[in-house]
Amino acid sequence: PKQENKDVTESESKNVSSSSEGSNEDAIKYVLPENDLKLQKHLNQKPYKTVNSLLSPLKRKLYLENIKKNGFFINNEIIKLQDGSKYKLTLKKEEIEALEPSIYLRSFRIKSSVKKTNIVLRALKNLPLKKAITQLHFMHKKISRELVEMLEKGLEDAKLMNYNPNDIYISESWVCTDGRWQRRVECKGRGRTGIITHRYVNVRFLLKTNQTLKRLEFENNKREINKKIDCNLTKEKIRGPAAGFYKW
Repeated sequence: PKQENKDVTESESKNVSSSSEGSNEDAIKYVLPENDLKLQKHLNQKPYKTVNSLLSPLKRKLYLENIKKNGFFINNEIIKLQDGSKYKLTLKKEEIEALEPSIYLRSFRIKSSVKKTNIVLRALKNLPLKKAITQLHFMHKKISRELVEMLEKGLEDAKLMNYNPNDIYISESWVCTDGRWQRRVECKGRGRTGIITHRYVNVRFLLKTNQTLKRLEFENNKREINKKIDCNLTKEKIRGPAAGFYKW
């Protein structure tokens, strides 16, 4: 840590408070409002691929072969390797969602409220990434400017991770209060005053690819086929799809 303090540039040393000039080791480096790029690099770190980090070499090979065969991962399917050996890979739902290609975006402190931000986020649900960016350009909401910068950062991350930007869509989005709201006195007429609150929020996006859409479509179709149908007379469960005639 002592060597890092010696290599501090002059521009960074200006951000250090005057009270801590004597002790360089305990100095606090403040980020000025003009340096939003530094803050974005801290919040949105370099993306990484989870397939190489969460799976063993054999499971990784079976997982990639499964996707190559079907276009998405299917549980309990027998995969035959080049050496003639056969394996069956079973993963939990949480593991499948974690291994699928995804991009996570996190915003800095935005001056807005949860109610106003939710209106914009609901309009972007399940939209393709490029279409969502175009939609935000035509919105008159103030927060749409910050959301456009976030989604454009997602396009840059997609290029770094070798994803096709045309196949990415907005899977999930969250908004939460910052918790450090500012309050000040609001002057009114006839000598009266009130309190005005300046609200701040944080926004997060989870971007997925068409691989997730294909898997969800496959699971929904499989669920409808295996869905049990109620008989109106006997109130019993009928396995499989209904036949062409009525069952008494």
